[in-house]
Amino acid sequence: MASQLFSVSSAAVTSLRSLRRSSPRPPRSTRASPTRAMASTPPTPAFTLCYFDVMALGLPCGMVAAHSNLQWKGKDRETWDWPTVKAEGKAPFNQLPLLFRTGKRTVAHSTSIVNVIAKMATESNTVANYDGTSNDDDFVVSNMITNEASDIYAALQKGQPTVYVPHGSGGKTDALHAELWGSEGRISLKNHFNCLERLVVDGDKFTSSKTAGEMFLWGMLHQVVLIDQAPFENTPKLKGFYDRVLELPETKAMIDGSSPMGAMTQYFVAGPEQEGK
Repeated sequence: MASQLFSVSSAAVTSLRSLRRSSPRPPRSTRASPTRAMASTPPTPAFTLCYFDVMALGLPCGMVAAHSNLQWKGKDRETWDWPTVKAEGKAPFNQLPLLFRTGKRTVAHSTSIVNVIAKMATESNTVANYDGTSNDDDFVVSNMITNEASDIYAALQKGQPTVYVPHGSGGKTDALHAELWGSEGRISLKNHFNCLERLVVDGDKFTSSKTAGEMFLWGMLHQVVLIDQAPFENTPKLKGFYDRVLELPETKAMIDGSSPMGAMTQYFVAGPEQEGK
């Protein structure tokens, strides 16, 4: 009797296995999983930063964007048309740079762009304290060096030739050029650099963590370096700051043209003070 039961049970198991093998399997879903679909969808850029194809104010603003760790893009060089942008009223002051944000007001003026990107990065937590607001001293210093960078840019515009305006034209006189590279006067780069030197802390930093003001300033210092490194002669801490930021991957992308800003031509060029160097 036991052997009969065993025989029946074995036959039932065999039949069940055969039925499982012969039963059709449900077709696999061809729908992509939500996770896979999300992974393949490119992130929406937080903003678009537009400027001419020269360094000038493009490099400092680009540095702020590049170090924000936000997704961003530059202008589409195939379709961008500056006269049309102005004619359509998209530039609040008919000037570049411009920061476009989907569904929000367009931002003009470089220092305003610095503040907006810094706020976005801090609120998105892509860079902690990028606007300096978590530390009063960082906030003050970041804003001060942003404005100091603007003063350096204004000084260069007064006394240094550019790719568009040669020495001796547009008010770029011998006297202003000499003052720019001398040790005295309101536009003296050495005076500007000496003031910045006093603000550097911990050897090669201005703030306790990376801030937008530091990146904007670096973008202006680099343009001085491309012309003449003389102002760095008595500012070793400032030079240390410059050298440290130069080695960061985001900075290298800005310099080699692989960032969303693309390649940028040197704007300020050598003048009489640099002849023979």
